[in-house]
Amino acid sequence: MREIVYDFEEFKRKVDLNRPIHHRGVRKQVDRHGVFFKLVFEICGVNKETGTVLIFENPKITTIASLRSQKRLYDNFVEKYAEPLGSTEGALEP
Repeated sequence: MREIVYDFEEFKRKVDLNRPIHHRGVRKQVDRHGVFFKLVFEICGVNKETGTVLIFENPKITTIASLRSQKRLYDNFVEKYAEPLGSTEGALEP
């Protein structure tokens, strides 16, 4: 089982900081023409109360024209959310 939260403060309250925390970015096409994409930044950890996978998600809609800026956006997410928690690149699977 896994829980997805969209509030970073809630994630920080619930996550077990003594266990590994990982982050990743996923780009998903959201239209059939390949113009719009959703860049989803995720941080995965273990819920300290339930022991299940806890995921913080921050989705942003982008376009094919902004492919270069998506890397910058991802790097900003890493700096803002992942680095303060000591997160490493990767993912936890339930």
